[in-house]
Amino acid sequence: MCPDKEPQSFTDAAPGAPRAEGTSAEGGTGAAAPDADRPRIAPSVAIAASSAWILFIAVYAVIFALSGIPISRAIRGAFANGVPDGLLALAVFRTARRLDAPRVGARWLLLAHLSRAFVLVGLASAAKTLLLWIDVMAMGGEEPFRLVAGVVAWQTFVSALLYATSAAASHVWMIDRRLREEEARASRAEALRARAQLSALRAQLNPHFLFNVLHSVLGMVRGDPALAEAALENLGDLLRYAMRVHRDGVDRTALRHEWEFMETYLGLEKIRLGDRLQVALRADQAALDQAVPTFSLQPLVENAVRHGIAPRAAGGRISIDARIEDDALRLEVRDDGDGGGTVTPEAEGGMGLRILRDRLDVLYRGRARMTAGPREEGGYRVVLILPAGPNAAEPVV
Repeated sequence: MCPDKEPQSFTDAAPGAPRAEGTSAEGGTGAAAPDADRPRIAPSVAIAASSAWILFIAVYAVIFALSGIPISRAIRGAFANGVPDGLLALAVFRTARRLDAPRVGARWLLLAHLSRAFVLVGLASAAKTLLLWIDVMAMGGEEPFRLVAGVVAWQTFVSALLYATSAAASHVWMIDRRLREEEARASRAEALRARAQLSALRAQLNPHFLFNVLHSVLGMVRGDPALAEAALENLGDLLRYAMRVHRDGVDRTALRHEWEFMETYLGLEKIRLGDRLQVALRADQAALDQAVPTFSLQPLVENAVRHGIAPRAAGGRISIDARIEDDALRLEVRDDGDGGGTVTPEAEGGMGLRILRDRLDVLYRGRARMTAGPREEGGYRVVLILPAGPNAAEPVV
């Protein structure tokens, strides 16, 4: 749309179109959601959209100037074409936001956009014509303003192309954002599930542990009250540790705390079994600084005592090692019993091991492993391999 003597002026010849975007967007089935519920556009996206719009206008100005139009008119013509198309892109984004919904069919979405495209593209073309007319009337010219059908058709085509491009980009952005939000919700739900599962496992482990210890003390009360009194002192230390773990919801702690807890438990069993229980302990200093799940070592030792040493009249020996090996923490508990040092999870006494396996699965997601089996030289061995690294343990004090 221009005077006849300037047939090339202000025509849409830019190869691209701006993808200007609004300040917020969220999918909806009809009306827009409240502003508080709409996701905000990241500043980087807004800056990129603004830069694209400025580049869009600059391309117009360069093309018009290269066609022989004076620089001042080329710039005004670029704004006359770029401003309506920029506003069109904003309107398209807002429209896409209102129409977007997870379960909206593609056919319905296409029909809804077509009806709105006729209106918005028509308004954009009319706005371009109006701005060009204002420019001619305000600045004056030798020739009157005239409509050129070919120019109008080209500008309408460019606006329609801009609508389609902006609508597609808007829906892609909203779909990507929705997928990210769903992924974040799924991750949060998984974290909450794991935390709830750990809480339930701790609640199961404490009564199980107390039952086994009280059962041992009960036998001492009947046979030797003096030993029972010493055992009760050790039991008090065990209960204080167990209560702190349960009260504070601690899932991991430094191995040195678990090691001390295990030694206190062995002291209790030593009172009960006397010389029938022989113990060999070895732990590297670096291993003691590593984080391990609470109640991870004592169940292994208890299992060896109850099923490998206690049933034998002659008793036996338990060896417990802790060391760093191949960037992993290796905990090993072995006995020289008759090979029955462990039991199936379904058997009496197997609950501690079953719970420990479940906790390892939740805490380490397959990065920890526990193996058990008879030793060639006799007895039974249980090996626990945990990832080693910076100590992120929760202290139990």
